[in-house]
Amino acid sequence: MTDTPITTEKKSPLKLLAGVLLRPRATFAHLRENQPRSWIVPAILIIVCTLLPVFASNSAAQQTIDPGMNMGMQEEPIAVYKGEVIVEGGGGPISEAPTQPAALSILKIGGALVSLPLTWLLWGGALYLASVFLGRSSGFAPMFRLTVWTWIPYAVRGLLQAIFIWVTGQVINNKGFAGYILDSNAPQLITPGPGKLALAGILGRVDLFLIWNLVLLIVGLMAFTKLPRRKALVAVLVIWIVFALLSIVPAILGGMFGSITM
Repeated sequence: MTDTPITTEKKSPLKLLAGVLLRPRATFAHLRENQPRSWIVPAILIIVCTLLPVFASNSAAQQTIDPGMNMGMQEEPIAVYKGEVIVEGGGGPISEAPTQPAALSILKIGGALVSLPLTWLLWGGALYLASVFLGRSSGFAPMFRLTVWTWIPYAVRGLLQAIFIWVTGQVINNKGFAGYILDSNAPQLITPGPGKLALAGILGRVDLFLIWNLVLLIVGLMAFTKLPRRKALVAVLVIWIVFALLSIVPAILGGMFGSITM
């Protein structure tokens, strides 16, 4: 008798996405041994959806600037002197439209294109080290693939934020619960202290999508490494706390420098 090889059904990216959303445990168990390159499609989807709020915010800001410029041009008479356009009540040539929103958008897009893959690499490495420490190593590559798949909640968040901005025309300045600490509508005449910036940096990360992401990480770590639930929970929470604390260091240093120079 010859042994017949066991064939596993190859699932489409759409079916895998639905599986991660609806049946994460079974889907991660499938991804542990099958379709090692399936992470590419969700990675592209996550990056695109993460950038959608940036484009929506830029569009909303441009719509806010354009009416103000048109009103300003209608309020004061315009004359031409030596080839320059002069506002007779203002005393100078008309400046070009501000390019700060576009430049800021380019920086945000570049930052997202760099930070997302770097975040996945760091989380994949941290999960790999945690699994080695706990005696259930599954390799770095599986942990990296798992990390990408568990970032799907942030794609959903980006899509919802973009829809909100396009519908309301309001830009989301303080994400998560950071709005309870920093008021984006009030003028910041005094730079917030390091403690306030640190708390805002932590709370800005906390929302329902973060909880969803952490739950997927715990379930996926259990499926990929066969770790008990308690150990997987502790590993994921410790990694998140460490990365969250490291991420707010630049904000704290910036706040300290700003308070010194003012």
